[in-house]
Amino acid sequence: MRRLRVIAGLVATFGLVAASFLPGRGAPGAFAAVRDGTDFYQPPSNLPKKAPGTIIRTAPLTAPSGAKAWKVLYHSRAVDGRDIAVSGVVVAPSGTAPKGGRPVVTWAHGTTGLADACAPSKSADAATGLPFVKQLVDAGYVVAATDYEGLGTPGVHPYLVGESEGRNVLDAARAARALTATGGNDQVLVAGHSQGGQSALFAGELAKSYAPELDVLGVVAVAPAADVEHILPLAGSINGGAGYLVMGVEGFDAAYPDADAESVLTPDALAKANVASAACAGAVMEAYQGVSGPAVLATDPLTIPSLQTLLHQNSAGNRPAGAPLLIVQGSADTTIPKVLTDAFVVKACAAGDTVDERVYDGATHRTVIDAARDDVVAWLKDRVAGKPAPTTCS
Repeated sequence: MRRLRVIAGLVATFGLVAASFLPGRGAPGAFAAVRDGTDFYQPPSNLPKKAPGTIIRTAPLTAPSGAKAWKVLYHSRAVDGRDIAVSGVVVAPSGTAPKGGRPVVTWAHGTTGLADACAPSKSADAATGLPFVKQLVDAGYVVAATDYEGLGTPGVHPYLVGESEGRNVLDAARAARALTATGGNDQVLVAGHSQGGQSALFAGELAKSYAPELDVLGVVAVAPAADVEHILPLAGSINGGAGYLVMGVEGFDAAYPDADAESVLTPDALAKANVASAACAGAVMEAYQGVSGPAVLATDPLTIPSLQTLLHQNSAGNRPAGAPLLIVQGSADTTIPKVLTDAFVVKACAAGDTVDERVYDGATHRTVIDAARDDVVAWLKDRVAGKPAPTTCS
């Protein structure tokens, strides 16, 4: 089963997350330790099992103007059901919440890497650098942003494992509601970019079964790594992504301990595999620079029947979306090409989901977030206002 991690790596090899670093990430933020000197990200050794979203600890962060912000450590669930600690950020408008509370927007970030140092909440701009945060706070919304399982906290991040990501995203919204100072209510909107686009889609699909108390009003997926099942056949032939391939191997092994990476990766790839879990994405890419993606594979993972099951499980669109979808895509995106996003939209429309696909001419994988900002915020406001969701499905 360890071979299954290759799936995520191959998807990343195609580049679906190669350019999804959030601006300003990397510099450790304040409050990495709590007052007793304990590492903020290290949960107590005797941590009792609590409901997902229950707060373990918080620490204040620098907030955008007109807002207050916290770093949070909260309970979530691994794919095997274990109670785990996950870190993240919560931002809320200053002042008293209106009667009925504030909607919560839960954000899912793109790839930063697998190492603890790659957790976005460790950045100095952890709260102020979140996409759309100023516009959302000004609109009166609470913003939550998970780091994902294993980023900052113990264990390896289950990279591109949709079930893990989706749970973390929903539990971040629960954690935001649990902070009474936010005034967050049960209305939840989900948004994410690249890897986070996959995370957002899974959060929408899982919400009714995993977090039924949340009223998910809409899901925004920007340049999403949506359909691993169809990206994989392309990924194996792409050069320049060996580092992401190996990073994917490490990530999937975190979720599926029985996976057999040795039967898929070459000896040379295995010899350097530890860098994938010890460094952030840029350093991983440098470590494998000049090595082609196919060169790290000893075996074609598509010839292993068990991989097909995991590919299907970690592809979005195999269940109802759970809420209206806004799918955002740049026409000049070479990381997640438009043809792949179009294919997911066709799949979702055929399944009966309400899908609004918007393509931004000339926008790349990075710049599409800025290009779509006003439209995304307006779309989210319309969902809160109860307006009928538009659709581009024929």
